[in-house]
Amino acid sequence: MKGKALLTALVLGCASLAAQPGFAASGEDLLKSMEKGGWQTVAPGVMQRDLGHGKTETLGFGADGLRFRIQQTTELLSFLRQEYANHPTPNVRKSIRVMKAEIERLNQALESAKSMDEAEGLAALNDKASGGIDCTIKYGAHVNAFPLSSGSQGVGATADAYFNSNCGQTGEVTAFSYSTATGADNVIRTATHNDPLSGIRSGVNVTANTSDNVVGVRDCYSTARATMTSYDLGITYDQSVENRSCPVPVSPLNLSVSSNWGGYVEVYGTQCVSVTWTASASGGTSPYSYAWYAGATYLGSGSSYTRNFCGTNTNKTQSYTVTATATDSTSPAQSKSVSYGNTIYYYSTGGCTQPMQSTSDGKIICPQ
Repeated sequence: MKGKALLTALVLGCASLAAQPGFAASGEDLLKSMEKGGWQTVAPGVMQRDLGHGKTETLGFGADGLRFRIQQTTELLSFLRQEYANHPTPNVRKSIRVMKAEIERLNQALESAKSMDEAEGLAALNDKASGGIDCTIKYGAHVNAFPLSSGSQGVGATADAYFNSNCGQTGEVTAFSYSTATGADNVIRTATHNDPLSGIRSGVNVTANTSDNVVGVRDCYSTARATMTSYDLGITYDQSVENRSCPVPVSPLNLSVSSNWGGYVEVYGTQCVSVTWTASASGGTSPYSYAWYAGATYLGSGSSYTRNFCGTNTNKTQSYTVTATATDSTSPAQSKSVSYGNTIYYYSTGGCTQPMQSTSDGKIICPQ
């Protein structure tokens, strides 16, 4: 019996191998299916796929896959040694120790691994996934490297990996994250984490995860790597990512609207009263643009809008609401709308030739 879901495991990276009877796939068939899924051969026994946003996943098998993983880990070790020379910290020293131990285990596995070409490697893995209809193997990894948000400028990184099997095979998982940035005070800050920090996370049901972040305004860099290695299956899998941006976090857009008359406007006789509403935006990214509306009717642009209310020498009350919408220059742009309600009181002056006045008890009188 062959592992039918092996194809899904290899193509998706986040593997789910479920052995089922009555299926046999050659290495050549699996390679073709993987290429259709976006995988590319980058070295003997090694395939990679671009996941976008700076992320790459790598699948290796057999001795060739182990050699490629050793090369990747050695490059990371060299980076950490340089980092320790420039900015010695306990966590970097621990990470160096973890990487050296990982390389040693990989070299030991390489010594006992059989050399196999791509087709043989895939076919062998297909055979190893066999084990009955209830046999399942799942593995995967997730990585992220990103600029900070929520009001802080800097970078961060996260990584996790997992392996689950009820078929008897075991897997080894690791997670690594690193961040560095220079602050406004010209101090370089770094953060480095590994999981595990000592020992090995290996078994039929194991996970590893880590995260870190630093605050800074320039020279930002963060990276993460998560790996799964199954010496029983003869495969290596990992995801890696890099980020070099630390843009200034954009604050939420705020908007307020005021009126030169407040919410209540009094109009006497046939006089006209000019009311001006003013919009004021803050936050987000300037410059701002404004638009004014009365319901669905567009009134105009600019930071203020003016309208005249003229009386007909009759008593009546009118409600009038304007809505200001502000849009900032963030990409993508932020928009916010605020409405301002007004009540306009119109008064008849009768035989009075002067504007009516309000008394302390609320009555409207004609001044003498």
